[in-house]
Amino acid sequence: MPAGSQPEFMTSAGLQDALRNFSSSKEEFLLSDFSDRIRSSTGLLELLVMLLPSLSLLGLGWEKITGGDFRIFYIPRAGSLVLPKKTLRKVDAYLARGEFDGELQGLIEQYVGQVTGKSWDDPVVLERIRSAIMQQKGQYWKEERARKIGYRKGYAVLAYLSYHAPVYITQSLHLLLMLARDGLLPSRARILDAGTGPGVLPLAAIMFARMVPGFSSEIFAVERADSFMDAYRFIVPRYASGISSLSIYPPIKGDLRDASSIPLPSSLDLIVLQNVLNEVPGNTADRVAVIIAFSRLLAPGGSLLIAEPADKGNSTRLRINVAAALSEDLHIHSPCTFLRQRQCHPDRCWSFITQPPLRPTRLMMRLSGERETYRFQNVDIKYSYAVLVHDNRKRHPCTVPKDAPYLPFSSLPRHSGKRVNVICTVMSGDIGDADTHVFLLCDGSQNKPVYAVLPRYHLTAKNRYLLTVPYSSVVELRQVLVRYNRNHQAYNLLISRQSGVRPFEPEHGEPIQ
Repeated sequence: MPAGSQPEFMTSAGLQDALRNFSSSKEEFLLSDFSDRIRSSTGLLELLVMLLPSLSLLGLGWEKITGGDFRIFYIPRAGSLVLPKKTLRKVDAYLARGEFDGELQGLIEQYVGQVTGKSWDDPVVLERIRSAIMQQKGQYWKEERARKIGYRKGYAVLAYLSYHAPVYITQSLHLLLMLARDGLLPSRARILDAGTGPGVLPLAAIMFARMVPGFSSEIFAVERADSFMDAYRFIVPRYASGISSLSIYPPIKGDLRDASSIPLPSSLDLIVLQNVLNEVPGNTADRVAVIIAFSRLLAPGGSLLIAEPADKGNSTRLRINVAAALSEDLHIHSPCTFLRQRQCHPDRCWSFITQPPLRPTRLMMRLSGERETYRFQNVDIKYSYAVLVHDNRKRHPCTVPKDAPYLPFSSLPRHSGKRVNVICTVMSGDIGDADTHVFLLCDGSQNKPVYAVLPRYHLTAKNRYLLTVPYSSVVELRQVLVRYNRNHQAYNLLISRQSGVRPFEPEHGEPIQ
């Protein structure tokens, strides 16, 4: 075979097999040596990008060295992060108070001053930030095809830092805590924040590391907007100063749609796509391509987290995108359980989680004054999410046998007006009012939305568990009355004084909650 030619067998599978064989007896090696072995005529950088999914599958990382070569090395796998009860109480208490770290507020204020050349609370600066916030909000609520959200100009980024970033960073902290509770966050994690903006996930990871002993991480980020990257370079390293357990790398310039053609890190334990898929232009197939391209960079046992805003359009599009991305190699870990081994209709699944609200930051307070809190104070934390994995791990690994004495939701039309027993997943917080508690339910078999309805005057010790059940938990509802709501094209399961609500307990006796 002539030197420099590509062997005919070098399909993706052949390349992966060749890499596996070459690396099996080596702790590390040079990419140029592997290239020589397979007699590749491809440039080293191009070859590296081609190999990223295979490197990830084999648990290999890479770094550039002098001379344009790349060192390939094995990455030791770490066990799941263990959260002591004392640490959990500390983080939960912090999040319940709705605080946003004062030091980070100060860094954002400093950056506003650096960009504008004036004090962060200068009246002219505040007025221009207000104008940029209103412009962003106007673009955000346009119909999907008309939306064009950009953060490339100075005041657009300052508006994002002032209005959106505190909520999104706090949301990220909630998500990291959730992953740790689920055993999906290693004690030493390689994390990629795709579409990081000014460093949303890295800043949350810094908060997390400050509160959680034993957590260490290598943090990578991808961003396409130069102005966001400037903010990242100013804020993130300063906030991380003195934290030796974190290695935070400069952001990689790139578009999410180019994930298959840029040199991204390999063998990642966590990839985060937060509030970015809704800004990817195109259709479902274009967004699914982004999900799949990033999922191929996961290390064995890694997870991909997608989070989107809680409004109906973005929330349901998230479910549609995820359902279209699922395959034999990519599965949902949470929040869905698919108790009946069937998937519900994603276009009808408006499911989101609500967290304690944030206290307004100093900057929000100055922007809003006394009369415009509704315009410039963004404190509600509500979001939809999905966690995807390559294996069969699930938050609640259970299904309901076909012969179990519980009515599937697909049979509700035949039992209207009757009292039934069901097993289901609670897929919302309380979306009712002061007089009536309402929760979205799912068992994977329904054709129309199903809600649990608990009037306040029917609240008893037997059914009040519904009010405290964590989002996505599996519960058993007994003696609930089936009613059809024609106005909303949905089924209600009315919980009365004779009804019972409790955690579902599988046959082995361990409650799922």
